Amino acid sequence: MVFCQGMPFSADALAAAVARQTGVEVVVPPSPGTVGALGIALLAVANVNWQDRPSHDLQRFLDAEVACKDTFICKSSKFCGGSGNRCRIDRITTVVDAERQRFTWGGNCSLWDQGTGRVKLPDMAPDPFRAREEMIEELVDGLGRRDGGKRVALSDEFMLKGLFPFFATFLDELGFTLELPDRAGQKALKRGIEEANVPYCAPMQLYQGLFSGMAERAPDHIFVPMLREVPRLAEEDHSVVCPIAQASPDLLRWTLDDPDGDRLVSPVIDIGEGRLDSPTFLASCRSVARAFGVNGGAWRPAYERARRAQLEFEARCLELGREALRFAAEHGIVAVVVLGRPYTIYNKVLNSNVPAILREQGALAIPVDCYPVAAEVPMIEGIYWGYSQRNLRAAWQARRTPGVYTLWCSNYSCGPDSFNLHFYGDMMGGKPYAVIETDGHSGDAGTKTRVEAFLHCVAEDFAAESRPEAPAPVRPDRIGLDDIRDAGRHVLIPRMGPNCEALAAVLRGAGLAAEVLPRADRVSTRIGRRYTSGKECLPMSVTLGSLLHRLERERDSDTDFAFLLTTANGPCRFGCYRILDKAILQQLGWGERVRIWSPGEEEYTEGLPPGMAALVITGIVAVDMLVEGLYDTRPRESRPGAAQAIYNDAERALMRRIEAVDQSRLSLSAVLWEVSSGRLFGCADILKDAARRYAAVRTAREMPTVMVVGEIYVRGDPFANDFLIDKLEQRGLKVRFAPLTEWVEYSDYVNSVRAGPNGAGDRLSRRLTARIQNHAYRVMARELDWPERTRVADSIAAAAPYVRKDLLGEAVLSVGGPVHEWQHGLIDGVVNVGPLECMPSKIAEAQLFCVGEREGLPSLTLSYNGDPADPEVIDTFAFEIRRRFEARRRAAALPDAPQPPAAQPAPEPVA
Repeated sequence: MVFCQGMPFSADALAAAVARQTGVEVVVPPSPGTVGALGIALLAVANVNWQDRPSHDLQRFLDAEVACKDTFICKSSKFCGGSGNRCRIDRITTVVDAERQRFTWGGNCSLWDQGTGRVKLPDMAPDPFRAREEMIEELVDGLGRRDGGKRVALSDEFMLKGLFPFFATFLDELGFTLELPDRAGQKALKRGIEEANVPYCAPMQLYQGLFSGMAERAPDHIFVPMLREVPRLAEEDHSVVCPIAQASPDLLRWTLDDPDGDRLVSPVIDIGEGRLDSPTFLASCRSVARAFGVNGGAWRPAYERARRAQLEFEARCLELGREALRFAAEHGIVAVVVLGRPYTIYNKVLNSNVPAILREQGALAIPVDCYPVAAEVPMIEGIYWGYSQRNLRAAWQARRTPGVYTLWCSNYSCGPDSFNLHFYGDMMGGKPYAVIETDGHSGDAGTKTRVEAFLHCVAEDFAAESRPEAPAPVRPDRIGLDDIRDAGRHVLIPRMGPNCEALAAVLRGAGLAAEVLPRADRVSTRIGRRYTSGKECLPMSVTLGSLLHRLERERDSDTDFAFLLTTANGPCRFGCYRILDKAILQQLGWGERVRIWSPGEEEYTEGLPPGMAALVITGIVAVDMLVEGLYDTRPRESRPGAAQAIYNDAERALMRRIEAVDQSRLSLSAVLWEVSSGRLFGCADILKDAARRYAAVRTAREMPTVMVVGEIYVRGDPFANDFLIDKLEQRGLKVRFAPLTEWVEYSDYVNSVRAGPNGAGDRLSRRLTARIQNHAYRVMARELDWPERTRVADSIAAAAPYVRKDLLGEAVLSVGGPVHEWQHGLIDGVVNVGPLECMPSKIAEAQLFCVGEREGLPSLTLSYNGDPADPEVIDTFAFEIRRRFEARRRAAALPDAPQPPAAQPAPEPVA
């Protein structure tokens, strides 16, 4: 049973959410806010000597009134030094027995809080937040002002927040006059919300509003680079930023009057190993100069000056942090390291005014990029986001440092933080910490209450004589196929469409015990939600719930398991599944019996013998072909159920055939013969027979066709997408489906780019995969009269005006595939599916909206969280697709009717 207290539970929806998340009975008292008031009263009794005080006249209290309430900004610098803190002060005027009195409170010092008894910081206490921003102002004041030179607008908000000293200095040294907007506030946020065609996170919304303001000032150029990385802290393998930040130039381009022009300058910037001295970053700086038309060697002196400015700035930031820590230790003050991305923690709208509120409560706030972290603090294994690595390492050190506490400022809809906050909470085990999330609209009152509660816990911890030991961070498992075989582990595979059955069949054929988890349902999803926050992407909860549901049958057995969960290195959240899964399994006592097998995207067949890898690819491709044939035939079959029966027969035959292959005899030469001959281990005959049977029951009826794209798990799992394919077919639409092997082909493409001309072995593997795909497709296409196969290269080329190939992940495929097929007359619309708050899905949704405006392609984006989709939304979309389809048919039937021009590919974007 869960007892819910506090005024927020006056809303039934919150209690219902708790009940659904926990799966237990929830009790809400008649007046839930009373418990909070009682708690405050008990604290007052404990801290005030009330026995010696006279009683109060309650009627006099009830008759009193608040005549006026407002706020103002303190302009004094009496106690804060420098230009002053410009604190926001609350003021009320009361009337008691006809007597008017004015009361003020708030601020970092005691100027407006005299007599309140609130603890304040000593006069002239350091303020690293204010000092850092003053350093930025000092840097800007030192930049040149040139008459007649080209004007370049840029801002230190969003992706350039940490590297602004470098790029401002770099562009200044190249001879440009920089135009910097005022600090972004509520006005910019409101404008960004109104202009965005999808609900981004607050930082992106605020930046969109700021960008529009910069564009209105008509500079010659606006500098919004595609920053894919931030500088590494040490030797970590990856330091990427989130997909929304990476895609921001492409998302913002369409708000310009001339999106194909050259006003927006957005070169790709990578940092690489070695921070600002790396060859990768030097190449990026050269590309920035070229993007502005500066060729030759002029960029090198600009780079040297910019590098010095950045390093000096970072060194001064760390000294601000050291000074604040020294001051806190000398005066017995609590130091609170404010964690979060720099563009959040330094913006008063995005940070919910947390730094000022901490100071008002007598705590010294230190921004994370001013907090010196010792070199011996370990890297957090498996974390590939650069900002996350910085924050979690700082949390690791603060957890082990007496007198230093942490508070994480986050924003609603932040994809990385939906996982980061799990890891952060586990890492802080036993030491008080706080998380403040905002969408930029919250007032100070709620934040103050949270901060006060946090600091109350801090005070108790500060006075405690003993504390629990700091927990060690969770480390991902590192096991391969040989480890699984040697330990006799039973392989469990999450169900991501029928292709997974082919993988299980191959593993069984190799002598391993392997099974695909049952299809997810409401019960297993509820189990997954019990151990997650609900902010993660849906596949995380679904796969975790399915795994835990299956493991419940094994409590009394002695079977050990390997859970197959492929991984990636960003920029989306998928690569963090294995870390959170491992933490939950350890928490539930399964840590030793269940190991996570997670081959990476760089080599999804890592650890598999060449013959087994080719067999796995063949099985996955063959299932894709059977599914495509099913979706092509079922909506126009001559008798109900015929297409499904053909599919079921062929799938069973395929699984038997794959499992029966003698893998011990699959030498490289044998694999090459199977693939080059087109036999495909006997799978080609099964596909050919299925294609003939499909063709025999398929009628010639023309139907409107929509393509289903999006996040790979949600589009492939019928439960996760609420059985979308069935619902589209029920509404008179035929579906073209982005196959699972699209991602295999895309991974090969990315790996070929990374490997360059030296990866001979990789090239052979990629050619074999392409040969398998092409031959399996031709076998089906001959019988079913399919058009030429859409290759990943086709999708990437078609997506270029909207999502450049440099943004790694599914967004480029979700946009490019439909655009290519629309331009070739193969589809009438597209449905983009993904988990709620999926970052690549949001990018695809935004850019498909632009595709619709520019090229006429109708699109629908459905975001799933495990609940049914709104049927009216699907009804409306299907009606519009059918209406357009029938209008084209009628127009085509008219004699001498003018035909619309063929859709032309949109031009490439100008960097």
